[in-house]
Amino acid sequence: MGLGDLWRRPGPSRTRALPARGRAIVLSDLHGHHGDWTAFLAASRVLERIADGEDLWLLVTGDAPDVTRHRAVDPTVPEDGDVSILDDLVRARRDLGPRGERIVYLEGNHDFHVLRICREVARWHAGRRGGPMPAPGFVPAVTGAEIDAYFEYYREAYGEAVFNNNIGPYDMVRRVRPEHLEFLDGCPVVAHVEGSGVVVTHAGPPRMAGVRPAALRREVDRCDRDWMRTAAPEAYYGSAYHQLLNNRFRNGDYSLTDLRAFLDAFDGGVLVTGHTPHPYLVDFERRAPLEGCAFRDGVGLIGRHQVVLCSSFGAFDTSLKRYLELDLSRRYRVVDDLFDGTQAVRPVHPSAARPTRQAAAGLPGLEIALGE
Repeated sequence: MGLGDLWRRPGPSRTRALPARGRAIVLSDLHGHHGDWTAFLAASRVLERIADGEDLWLLVTGDAPDVTRHRAVDPTVPEDGDVSILDDLVRARRDLGPRGERIVYLEGNHDFHVLRICREVARWHAGRRGGPMPAPGFVPAVTGAEIDAYFEYYREAYGEAVFNNNIGPYDMVRRVRPEHLEFLDGCPVVAHVEGSGVVVTHAGPPRMAGVRPAALRREVDRCDRDWMRTAAPEAYYGSAYHQLLNNRFRNGDYSLTDLRAFLDAFDGGVLVTGHTPHPYLVDFERRAPLEGCAFRDGVGLIGRHQVVLCSSFGAFDTSLKRYLELDLSRRYRVVDDLFDGTQAVRPVHPSAARPTRQAAAGLPGLEIALGE
């Protein structure tokens, strides 16, 4: 069975193709950090510019949900910051009318799991009641009491360690509303501008050994949460869908060869991702970037073809939080093209004073890793 044979998702493609004209602003994972979100909106004026008719797109690499672990690092994150950000996105898309399609929110692993858990809760209670099971693709509405009962069952059935891995990190399930789930359910997994060479995903790329480009694109087009729910573990973890939401270079999930092959499948030159905190690109024993990685002007680089963007969590310091503004009428062949004087890399907090590189890294001797 080939990759493309695994998927039978009806409906729209899970890839989003943008025209090779105008501009695109790319923002990475916020995890409820409403302060970074509002700073970004002020710095970029992206919503006003779209409303004014500018040929402009906003691409968000997903993972607005879930705040508990991040509040432990930064207590300024509001307890309902993820709700507020998704409220803003849902409202903006609605208020912009037809131009709301220019807000493209890509699915991240936290988005996937918040929706997954809410559907599991609804299915479990439907089974207990003996009623009909919800249809595939439904948008659940579950109560706190229903969530509590399911979580108690899950702990008893699978144990605390499995619960903490599969359920625990996804705390927005207790705050999420149906309109948020509907918004997340319609998200693409990949956005690409073939004429410009830009590909944007949450994480990844997937492992590409033996994968034909046409088969990969069919799989991404049709990736289906309901298939993932029933897939055997080997197929689940081997799917491009899972890998595009979870893969990290540090873990050895993919190689520079995989990166190049994935981009070739989309006629791409530069892959832009979130998902990976910048310290994950550091070899702490050598006090330097991992082999094949670098830092430049607040962004992480993997090889010559991947940008790891940290607009919020995962940057070494507030002054190093970045977003991208890309000219889609030009061709980006390598990451160096982002640093050719066009100011594609921009600060989320323009007025934040940059500390010494050593202090920013939080590790003596790591100043070499941050670059200029």
